[in-house]
This record gives sequence, structure tokens and C-alpha cells, in this order.
Amino acid sequence: MKHITMLVSVLAGLLALATSAGAQEVMKHSGSIVAIAADATTFVLEEVGPWQVRDGETVVTRRTITLVPGTQFAMIGRADDAPSGFPGDFVETVLDPEFVYLYDYVTVDCLHQGKELLALKITVMELAEREATGEPLR
Repeated sequence: MKHITMLVSVLAGLLALATSAGAQEVMKHSGSIVAIAADATTFVLEEVGPWQVRDGETVVTRRTITLVPGTQFAMIGRADDAPSGFPGDFVETVLDPEFVYLYDYVTVDCLHQGKELLALKITVMELAEREATGEPLR
């Protein structure tokens, strides 16, 4: 009986590994939008992290990310009248895609599908002096 229990445990572990190996991974990537395609279906995110220095320069990773029809957009910033009751707490609000601009600092929840990164959600960090400095994402 002990051997059967062990065999079932090993098979369950192998099944879990096989299932996760085929699963698509969702990861967060944060950085500045440095390029937007003319058709606004993709953009390039310049990400610093994990922090590395090579030849005295900070290593920056450029990631091309594709928007999908269901991509969600939000902005996060501090609010004096936050629902938590703490003045200056962070609050997330829905954002219209036309208010995401070149050089905005964002965090993107990406579905990694092979080598392609699909944007599930783009969260813009509200800055005190945030200005529209370029073409909108959409």
C-alpha cells in the first residue's frame, strides 16, 4: 500500500510539472514606453531590471509588447481622499487608452506566449508633472 501511495504521489507531481510546462506564463514588466508602432498595435518598453551594470552603463532590456483586444488600461496615483482612509494612499482608476503616451512609466501584465509578449493590462504611474509628451498609444 505504501508503494502505491508513493507511486500516486510521484505521478501527480509529474502531471503537475507537465501541465505547468505547457501553461502560458504571466509576468509583470515595468519601464518607460520608448516607441509606439504607427498602427499602435505594439510598443517598446525599456526595462531596467534586474539591476545590472556592464562597462559602466546600466543594462536596459527592450521588450516589444503587443496589445490585444482585451488589454485593460489603468492609472495609479496618490489620492488625498483614498478609500482606505489613509491620505496619500495609492488608488487605481480606469484609464482610456488614448491617455497612455510615449515616455510614460508603466507596469504591464504580459502573457508570455512563446517569444511574444501580449499586454493583458497596462498600468500608468501618475507623476506629479505628467505631461503628454508624444503620440498616444492608441
